Amino acid sequence: MINLSGKFRYFLCTDNVTLRFRHRGLREYIKGKLHRDPCNGDVYIFLSRDLSRLRVYYFHHNGEILTEKILHAHRFTHPIFLDEGKHVYHISWSSFVYLLEGIIRKEKDEYFDEYEEDATDGDELQELV
Repeated sequence: MINLSGKFRYFLCTDNVTLRFRHRGLREYIKGKLHRDPCNGDVYIFLSRDLSRLRVYYFHHNGEILTEKILHAHRFTHPIFLDEGKHVYHISWSSFVYLLEGIIRKEKDEYFDEYEEDATDGDELQELV
């Protein structure tokens, strides 16, 4: 059963990663390109080039989980960050939910905020509204 909550750390990968990658390919990408440990329980989010697919990869209870949401009529919101030079951004639980549900911010040009570990819950909810 997929059980994602605010207890996980969420990382949005902005590189164009081929979605032909499955468990092994994404695990190697996370290790090799992002220099992170894919088995530490962090959740990694990947978007397709046309923004119609969102893929979630994480390691939980001694196994890898890979799930995908495909939109048929609409597209996911393209995330824009102030620092576009990075490959991966730590985002909050609420940002992940907004992205997954396709909630569009009021200001189209508003940037996504990178999540700060010491932010309060109220600050997290306002970062995309």
